[in-house]
Amino acid sequence: MTLFLITLAAFVLLALIIFGLIKTTRLRVWQGVLIFLLPVILANLLWFSWMHPRQQRAQQQMLAEEQLAQTPGYRVLQQQEPALWQLLVQELLHKIRAGESAQQATGELRGWLAEVINQRLMRAPDAAVVNYIRVSVQEMQALNKINAQLCFRYLYPQVNGGVNLIKTLSPALNQLDAQAMEVLLLSSVQADLPVDKEAAQRDLQNVVAGLYKKWGDRLQQLNMPADTAVDRSSMCAMSIDLYSAILALPDKQAANLLRRMIALSG
Repeated sequence: MTLFLITLAAFVLLALIIFGLIKTTRLRVWQGVLIFLLPVILANLLWFSWMHPRQQRAQQQMLAEEQLAQTPGYRVLQQQEPALWQLLVQELLHKIRAGESAQQATGELRGWLAEVINQRLMRAPDAAVVNYIRVSVQEMQALNKINAQLCFRYLYPQVNGGVNLIKTLSPALNQLDAQAMEVLLLSSVQADLPVDKEAAQRDLQNVVAGLYKKWGDRLQQLNMPADTAVDRSSMCAMSIDLYSAILALPDKQAANLLRRMIALSG
């Protein structure tokens, strides 16, 4: 507002000077009008070609940073993973400039967190690991009710792209997801926790034996998600059953088995 008033005052002063020159010199009216319009045209060119785009970019940068700084889970990364944080800000900024809303564009960043989430699952306490996977199973179930293909994409983003959960799922479930992720990140700053491989193998065999009664040889499809011959609808349902059976174990056993599965898949 101050800049506007200063600019307005400058143009008023210029108009008065030109008016005085027309009255006291041989300066003609059309020449005075031209002299007055020239800085107006130059000022508009400067504003629309440089100052306004620069100001707009700065506002968009601030919007992207504020959006992530206020979003549970993502905000933790600002201190814990500053390099990843900057990449997320730039990707979000790119999407905002493309016309997407900041909130919905945030949902498309989730795939960028896959590696860090897997790392933190190896470090977090049992309760945080189990809670995070439990929320993930709720998301699988919700997506499967909408469309089994969405559930498959959620499970295997490397095969067929991920899912924007903010656009697809309810605000309540997205809030649970954000809270579970934030707890996981906050509680996983230490080194990897030890994994009891033998216990994990025993528990996995028991879980698979139970699932085999329902799914039979189709369970083998879980090991080949990229195969075009697999039934993707069944893949989602089998995955839900698998993780649900793991979560039915005591937290210590469930977390140990989940860490072992992550280590093997990595």
